[in-house]
Amino acid sequence: MFEVLVSPRHAERNPFSLFFIGMLYSSLSLFLVNMIAKGDAVMMKHASMLLISFTTIFSIPFIHSLIRRAEISEVQEKRASKIFAGHSRALLALLFLFLGFLVAFSLWYIFLPENSVVVHFSSQIEKFCSINARSMQECLKEYGISAEFLKGTLTGNAVAGLGDLSSIFVNNLYVLLFTLIFSLAFGAGAIFILAWNASVIAAAIGLLARGNFDFLTPFMMYMLHGIPEIASYLVIALAGGILSTALIRQDFKHFSRKLIANILLLVVIAILILLLAAFIEVYVTPLVFGV
Repeated sequence: MFEVLVSPRHAERNPFSLFFIGMLYSSLSLFLVNMIAKGDAVMMKHASMLLISFTTIFSIPFIHSLIRRAEISEVQEKRASKIFAGHSRALLALLFLFLGFLVAFSLWYIFLPENSVVVHFSSQIEKFCSINARSMQECLKEYGISAEFLKGTLTGNAVAGLGDLSSIFVNNLYVLLFTLIFSLAFGAGAIFILAWNASVIAAAIGLLARGNFDFLTPFMMYMLHGIPEIASYLVIALAGGILSTALIRQDFKHFSRKLIANILLLVVIAILILLLAAFIEVYVTPLVFGV
């Protein structure tokens, strides 16, 4: 039922509408997790991943249709300029969908009670603390989360931090690779990784904004490098999805040179954008925000 809220054709013409669809899907997912897992200690322990799973399930029908349209344009369109113009519209729609996830997750993180935040974003908080190379207890203490909510929800210690350009780029390159694999294997499957990244960034924004309700500053800080980083994941997801759909429809054997050339170009573009995002994260964001 929810997949009929917006069609791929409408999304490409009005990509900003996907922002509100993203907010709706992620918010509905949070309510569903509460309805289904409430009272079940085992399910609630994994509520943070159920949240991403439901968000993915809501999004897959639309993403599959959008990728299908992109693959058809690859096969039917002979002029490269028009092909990439079509891709840019699809990518913009996906970007607004991601931003909808991000804003909704961030606002829920800021305004939910503390015990509910730890339950619904436990994996994301743990990921944030590991990236910043801190033990879980020290990290959460710094951001004002009480120890009484940790037991049985957050575990483990942090890993080495990622502070230089090469390590950040290599780490993000792994994410890019998994995004490509997911999109190849499942077509629209890369939306799971995008929803996960939206929730992790939202947890980071929420940790900084919670208490003083200053949403805009941490949002801009993360979006400065986050927009190009996510754009690279969207490009690679679209490339993998197009190839996956073409193989299923057997268009690949008829248009192999054209498809391979355009898909490889999308892969190269994604890697270059990812390198730019890493550069911004290491050198520009600290300069602008003094972090």
